[in-house]
Amino acid sequence: MDLQIALKKGMGEIHFGCTPELVRGLFGEPEDVEELENALDGNVESIVWNYPEEGLNFFFDAANGEPSLSTIESDNLETVLFNARIFNTNKASIVALMEENGYHDLDEDDETWGEHRVTFEDAQIDFYFADQDLSLVSWSCR
Repeated sequence: MDLQIALKKGMGEIHFGCTPELVRGLFGEPEDVEELENALDGNVESIVWNYPEEGLNFFFDAANGEPSLSTIESDNLETVLFNARIFNTNKASIVALMEENGYHDLDEDDETWGEHRVTFEDAQIDFYFADQDLSLVSWSCR
């Protein structure tokens, strides 16, 4: 399994904008499917396919008809960014890696659930830290 993050593009053979069928073809049926609804009108905005054994979640934008991949999340320890495994590293290492590769639009915040978020807006990627350790990375095309 290719767990190389391609910023604003996807991961390995999976590209943002693809259909759920492509993901199903590579990973099989998801263990869990969630529908996220718009709070105002109750329409389904996103469909999330969860693959906990692979440490991956795929978010499909469903607001405009046919679902298309918009975001990927990973907590898989084999996840790679810029040819470096990013899990089992700390915030300073992640920030340095991003800056070495030309990304500097940094924003940080403490989430209500307790994790610390580091976002690089210019790369469309969020890193979540629990007790200084990377716990999740989420990236998208927008």
